[in-house]
Amino acid sequence: MLERFTSAARQAVIDARYEAGRAGQDKIRSEHLLLGLLAEPGQAADAMSAAGLTLEGLRARVPRGNHPGPANLDAEALAALGIDLDAVRRATDATFGPGALDSVAVPGRKRLSMADDGKQALAGALKHAVRLGQREISSGHIMLGIIDQRHSGALTVLTEVGTDIGALRADVMRRVAAAA
Repeated sequence: MLERFTSAARQAVIDARYEAGRAGQDKIRSEHLLLGLLAEPGQAADAMSAAGLTLEGLRARVPRGNHPGPANLDAEALAALGIDLDAVRRATDATFGPGALDSVAVPGRKRLSMADDGKQALAGALKHAVRLGQREISSGHIMLGIIDQRHSGALTVLTEVGTDIGALRADVMRRVAAAA
């Protein structure tokens, strides 16, 4: 299904994997997809930004787990050595493709699988794209897949920060329709 994703939507899923690892979680959940969407320019990020949501604000609400972070890359420790981890990621992505640095096999580190609510969000994204007659799945479709779940970690996070879910959904839907 990922081959039908726009490059920004695909990168948002890669970013979600990073966010799950960063939070010490063993699976990629809907709240990690939410963070990945906000980190990548697109319909979902635009709508969330318009609603006053920030990556830092949402990240602070995502539950932490007990697993080590991605590849044990400590941005602060590297910065103390004069290494900008974000610059390294951008250069690696440009040379080897999006998410290359985080996809390197590290001994003792397991790959993160998608949790049920994450799978439901992606399945919902596909349904929205098909229903709207769109061939590609955008970040907006993924956002709609997240919002349309009855119960998920992402909806809990959005509710905790006071987001008007109905207004956010309407804004995302407008942006998705305008891109058609």
